[in-house]
Amino acid sequence: MERDEQPVDDRRMPFTEHLQELRTRLRNSVAAVAISTVACWLFKDTLFEWMERPVALGWNKAPADLPRIITFTNLIDPFMVYFKLALLAGVFLSSPVIFHQIWKFISPGLYAKERRLALPFILTSVALFVGGAAFAYYLVLPQSYGYFLSFSSQSIEAMKGVSSAHGLNVRLQPMLSMDEYFSLTSTLLLMFGAVFELPMILAVLAMIGIVTPGGLWRFNRYAILCFFILGAVLTPGDLVVGQIAMGLSLTVLYNLSILAAIFVRKRRAQPAATAEAESGALTKTG
Repeated sequence: MERDEQPVDDRRMPFTEHLQELRTRLRNSVAAVAISTVACWLFKDTLFEWMERPVALGWNKAPADLPRIITFTNLIDPFMVYFKLALLAGVFLSSPVIFHQIWKFISPGLYAKERRLALPFILTSVALFVGGAAFAYYLVLPQSYGYFLSFSSQSIEAMKGVSSAHGLNVRLQPMLSMDEYFSLTSTLLLMFGAVFELPMILAVLAMIGIVTPGGLWRFNRYAILCFFILGAVLTPGDLVVGQIAMGLSLTVLYNLSILAAIFVRKRRAQPAATAEAESGALTKTG
């Protein structure tokens, strides 16, 4: 068998060695996130303004008399919000290193030709991760926050009417919590970024033989149904356009995953076929 047609590591690694390798990759990833977080802390004010944009656009879709105030009830909330923002930005900034460490962890079980796909894997993974977060930031969050703010305003007016009808002088004042808003926004950005990694995850699973293109294709109809249900859950309210956009995006990503699985399976089948042919030739010679 030619050198390029052999797995990078033919021997079976002990379980403790796998744990050691995993610890090394986690340590390098955490170090990269920590360094990136410190760097992003220097731009915390810019990050704060950037994270305010979705709710600001949402306020533009809400009634004009709705108070545009973000409050905090804990003395350390501003510091913690700035820290979380720096940490979130640090995760995105260090994502090339994180995906490189993931590749280094899975690459010993791959053929040498497959190991050369490190750069495409890292670039594609980063693009999908950032693209998923951008999709949420520019399309999903402003629409969702606008709906929730409008719904809150309508609910407040309805409750005021009920209070007046019963002779109760109750004043309702909406307050948007600083920590809760930024925690929700950060969670959604990370979640959408992770969801958009679907093609790379399935491609890697196909590369190591856990899933097959045929199996993914047979599950396609059920996956589409799940994606549109997921879109309805992740995109709240009656935002039909947003729900359809989410369902279609996940459907496209899933079918791209099938194409990627076909590609990697063909690449993996070539060395195996060559090895089998050479083995047969040696048997006949013997």
